[in-house]
Amino acid sequence: MSDARTGASVPDSVVILGAGTMGGGMALAFAGAGSRVWLVARHERTLQRAMTAMRNSLGRLEGTGPARDGETNVLHRVRVATDLAEVDFDTDLVVESIPEVLDDKRELLRRVEDRSSEATIVVSNTSSLPLPALSGGLRRPHRFAGYHWFNPPELVELVEVVPAPGTEPEVVRTLVAWSHGIGKRPVAITREIEGFVANRLQYALIREAYALVEAGVCSMEDVDAVVTAGLGPRWSAVGPFETMDLAGLDVHRAVARSLFPTLSNAAEPPPWLEAFLERGALGVKSGEGMLGTYEAAAIEALVRRRARTLIAIAGLHAED
Repeated sequence: MSDARTGASVPDSVVILGAGTMGGGMALAFAGAGSRVWLVARHERTLQRAMTAMRNSLGRLEGTGPARDGETNVLHRVRVATDLAEVDFDTDLVVESIPEVLDDKRELLRRVEDRSSEATIVVSNTSSLPLPALSGGLRRPHRFAGYHWFNPPELVELVEVVPAPGTEPEVVRTLVAWSHGIGKRPVAITREIEGFVANRLQYALIREAYALVEAGVCSMEDVDAVVTAGLGPRWSAVGPFETMDLAGLDVHRAVARSLFPTLSNAAEPPPWLEAFLERGALGVKSGEGMLGTYEAAAIEALVRRRARTLIAIAGLHAED
C-alpha cells in the first residue's frame, strides 16, 4: 500500500518476531507509517515492557516521525501475541529479531516460513550471524534477506538491506522501497560481509578508541567528546568520502600515510572489558558501565538527549 501522507510504498502488514529493544522500535516505525503490525514474544512480560517502552518513545518524539499520527492511532495498529498460532501470517513482511543464537533463529525462520504465503518476504535483523547459515534450511531462500536496523530503530534513519545467497533482486528492491516509505535511508549492500558496512566502520573506530584509552592518550569521556562534538556532527552532514574531497585528496593521502601505520590492529577487545563483564557491569541495562553507575533519572536524560539529537539530524537530512 501507499502512505497517504507521502505517497511512498509501505507494507500493508508486518509480523515482528521478538519484542526487545529492536522489535518494539521497528513496530513503531512501521505502525507510524500506517502498516498493521503483529509484535510477537515468548513471554507476556516482554510484550508489556515493549508496549511501555513504545509509549515512552512516542512521548519523546512529540509528534515527529513515527508519532506524527498520535500515540493512540499508532499503537492501535500494533497487536501482540505470545503464540505463533495467534498470529495472522497472511502478511507482506516477517521480521525476525530475536537474540543472536543461530539455532534459535534457524528454527524460528523455518516455523515462520511454514505459516507464511509464498509471496511473503522473510528477513532477519541479525548483525553478526552469516546469512547463508540462516537461509540454508529454508524452502524459499529466494524470499529471504538480511534487514539490519540500528538502535533506537524508531529514530535511526539507516537500515542495511543485505541479500543472502539466492535472494531475488525484486526482494531487495521491495525492501528498499518499503524502507523509504517508512522514513528510513536504506543502503542495499551488494554482497554479504561479516558485520555488513556500518558495524565494520563503527568497530574500527571503537578499536582505536580502546587503544587510545589504554595508551593513556585520553579518557573515555574525552573520546566521547571528540565524537559527539567533532566527528559525529561533521559526519552527519558530510560522509567520510565527501570529507576527503572537501579537504583535498593530496592532504588526505599525506595524513593517511602518516597515521595508517600507527593505528591499532588488535584482534581482541582489551582485558579490562572482561573485568566489567565479570562483575556484571553491562552498561545501562545493569545500572553500571564503563562510565560509572546509572540512576533512572540519568538514563532517561541520556535517552532523551539521544532522541532529540537524532530527530534534529533527521530534520536536517529532510531539508536536503
